[in-house]
Amino acid sequence: MELTCLLAPGAGKRISMRKVIAYIASHFRKDKIWLRRNRPDKRRYQVVLAVDDSRSMAECGCGGVALEALALMCKALSRLEVGQIGVLKFGGPEGAVPLHGLATPFTDAAGPGIMANLRFKQDNTIADQPMLRLMEALDHMLDSARHQGGAGGIGAGTQDLAQLVLIVADGRLHEKDGLRARVRELAAKRGVCLVFIAIDSPAVVAPASLPQPGAAGQAPGQAPGQPMQPAAGAAGSSSLLDMQTVTFQGGKPVFRRYLDDFPFPYYLLLRDISALPRTLADLLRQWFEMSSSGSMVGVHFIK
Repeated sequence: MELTCLLAPGAGKRISMRKVIAYIASHFRKDKIWLRRNRPDKRRYQVVLAVDDSRSMAECGCGGVALEALALMCKALSRLEVGQIGVLKFGGPEGAVPLHGLATPFTDAAGPGIMANLRFKQDNTIADQPMLRLMEALDHMLDSARHQGGAGGIGAGTQDLAQLVLIVADGRLHEKDGLRARVRELAAKRGVCLVFIAIDSPAVVAPASLPQPGAAGQAPGQAPGQPMQPAAGAAGSSSLLDMQTVTFQGGKPVFRRYLDDFPFPYYLLLRDISALPRTLADLLRQWFEMSSSGSMVGVHFIK
């Protein structure tokens, strides 16, 4: 008798009867009994990983963790067959540089080439505006991918494409005011979700005291509203949770927690690389749910 397949009751999945026999004969070890979908999912997904390649990543001790996180995310997304995967680096004077295009299939052979291009030695200044230039590059990249994928017109194609951007950096931003509006503009586009993965390395020792205000009404070399050192009592820590920003109102300093006005609405605070797989899985689950319902569940911290 020819054995074909059976629809599992209530599961909506097709079972290969030939593989069921092997499953039973192997004492229930060979459990790959499900047939692959013969119809593609109506919704398409694109994931872009942007990694900060600036020197500050190495100085903060975040470079090695960033490489581990990138390798883990690329491997997980590839195994899950989540869709198209793109990788780029930023933080240098040349702006954002693509390392792997969305149109190119992601394979294990692409990994070494991507890692070799991340050295965390690029220098930039506040005038270079690395994050703003990244937002511009992402805007162009996502729009181009949407049009090349046939989703540029009006109709079902525009609604079916979901684009996720994961930005891996140390989280110490020097352009928060202008960046907030740019992030809001990009995230407002249909199907686009921005998530900032801030690598928070508690191993870096920082001074315990805050800089004293200078003659111009601000800390020496410190622009108003920019991140300062951890608050008093946080000796031995440079965590983003302890950092403060300072503004001056009526000549008096006003301190706020650095993360209170973080420009990205969705972000992860990564302190332990071993916690990334579980949280990445939860992030992808929420993204899939958001793609269907149009709302993100919340903001996550990894401590």
